Amino acid sequence: MDIKELAYKTDQVIEAWQQDIDNYTIEQLLRKPSADEWSLGQVYIHLWMSAKGFFFKNIQRIADKDVSVVKGGRKNVLGYLVFLFKRLPRIKIKMPQQVAVEPMAPESKELLHKRMDEVRSLVAEWAEKVSQLDSKDTTKHPLLGYLNAMEWYELCYLHFNHHLKQKKRIKKQLNL
Repeated sequence: MDIKELAYKTDQVIEAWQQDIDNYTIEQLLRKPSADEWSLGQVYIHLWMSAKGFFFKNIQRIADKDVSVVKGGRKNVLGYLVFLFKRLPRIKIKMPQQVAVEPMAPESKELLHKRMDEVRSLVAEWAEKVSQLDSKDTTKHPLLGYLNAMEWYELCYLHFNHHLKQKKRIKKQLNL
């Protein structure tokens, strides 16, 4: 898939998430299926945090030739499988403690719209630049091994898609 197609598909999946916000009240977005599960609102915040603070932050590190950049780093077996099959595993993934963060509950639906707009802007901005970066420059993902800028970019798309199943499960549990 070329960068223009990937950028379009990524924008489309984020737009679908964004449009769905208005199908709920803020109370519905804040309700959790159980004490140890996230609300829909927290899933939205998680998607924003992951995109802005993880995927695009690593692309920026590569662009800046940050000290964390490794020339020729390789994905591990899980990383190869994710990019071969173009999806994250259908299991619940517990991130390593050093990068695991429980998302805050959103203050409003407007905030969620703003956060999705931020990610869509990053998708558009980096679509113009990411293919110009050296594909041998990589940074380490805690579960997938070393990824280059294009892989980090694609991971944003895969991640939004991955959480669709979680959203469907939460909606079913809450009868939304």
